[in-house]
Amino acid sequence: MNVLEARRARHLIIRLDRGEELPAALVRALDEAEARAGWIEGAGSLEQAEIALFDQASRTYAKTRVLDGPCDVVALSGSIALQQGETSLRLSATLARESGVGLQLAAGELVWARVYGLELRVTAFDDLPLVRVFDDRTGLTQLTAQSTTLPAIVGEPPRAAPPAQPAEPTRAAPPAQPAEPTRAPPAQPAEPTRAPPPAQPAEPPRAVVPPAPAAEPTRAAPAAAAVEPSAVPLPQRPVRRRQEEEAYPEVGDSVTHFHFGDCTVISSDGERIRLRQERDGRVREVSLTMLRIEPPTVDPATGKKQFRLARKN
Repeated sequence: MNVLEARRARHLIIRLDRGEELPAALVRALDEAEARAGWIEGAGSLEQAEIALFDQASRTYAKTRVLDGPCDVVALSGSIALQQGETSLRLSATLARESGVGLQLAAGELVWARVYGLELRVTAFDDLPLVRVFDDRTGLTQLTAQSTTLPAIVGEPPRAAPPAQPAEPTRAAPPAQPAEPTRAPPAQPAEPTRAPPPAQPAEPPRAVVPPAPAAEPTRAAPAAAAVEPSAVPLPQRPVRRRQEEEAYPEVGDSVTHFHFGDCTVISSDGERIRLRQERDGRVREVSLTMLRIEPPTVDPATGKKQFRLARKN
């Protein structure tokens, strides 16, 4: 058993018009809405459809069955996930149609369909990146969560907070030790009760000597200064990290990918970016860890940054 939890979701209402084809039209709508993971429910009518059943004995899908003619969508459900960087749908449908012997029902995985009119509700999981992976035990592709190291990167800056160490001088504030004489005087009033002779007033001059310990804080001050050099390198680590982040493409920047050619960045999470190809408008998602990012140039006409993304050796 595997349980995945999503806590941030969006609800999309999508209508497909007559003549549009599944799953291609739905994939385009989901890419425009940037819905990479989610669940689908729908109802409507189709002009033509193809369905298939999974054969557990052979661990393959049987030959598709074609429903050539109008049919109603009694139930439609499925999932959205990424597979090899592309949006992937798995749709299951129960279809009904009239025949010479009465009402017929057909059900299975919806491989293709031409829409007559279809309404869909999509619940998109924005905080749960789902991918499809092949399961050797069943022969099916199954959902799993894609791991990410982004939270670890975001969590680094708080370690730069140790400039709080300048609070050390408050520990060096043990000039509170001069309070020692204040504790001593209460004891001295008891002395006069035991010894009224006037010789006792000579004691206060010895209380004047304790100001010499005031020199102690000056010796403690170098110790505090010794702490500060060790704190100096800590702020420098995030500074270098910010300089590295400036070399990453951001939304709106232009990039030249070694395989996809000229593209525009449409989204980025610091680890993966999504690109829209200039030549055909297709959306691609790539991992920055697999690329060598060359220093950007600036287009003098538009002011936009331009990056070259090369393959890592």
